[in-house]
Amino acid sequence: MAPVNPLDTPAMPDIPVLDDVVTPGDGKPVAPKNGTASAAPVAPARPEVRPDVLTEMLTERIAALTDRLLRDASNDIQDLLMDKIWEKLRVEIPAIVAEALGKNGHDR
Repeated sequence: MAPVNPLDTPAMPDIPVLDDVVTPGDGKPVAPKNGTASAAPVAPARPEVRPDVLTEMLTERIAALTDRLLRDASNDIQDLLMDKIWEKLRVEIPAIVAEALGKNGHDR
């Protein structure tokens, strides 16, 4: 067996080159498109926003964000306070019940 040269490459299949005319399934050649692609695509023009409109939009969005953040913070604080209240009740209710039972002549 002959030694294999790593630089030898197998034959390439027929791949169309960009300037080749491609023939679709119906056998009619397709002409290349007219015009050439520009090297750098042209960026679309950015619309100008009047300063007063921009200020109004920003004020609206910032106010909405502030409202949402305050509402979320208020809900978080309320949840935290309720958790603390329930924890204190769990700790103190047994002593209150035991004291009430003791005063009414019930032994634990």
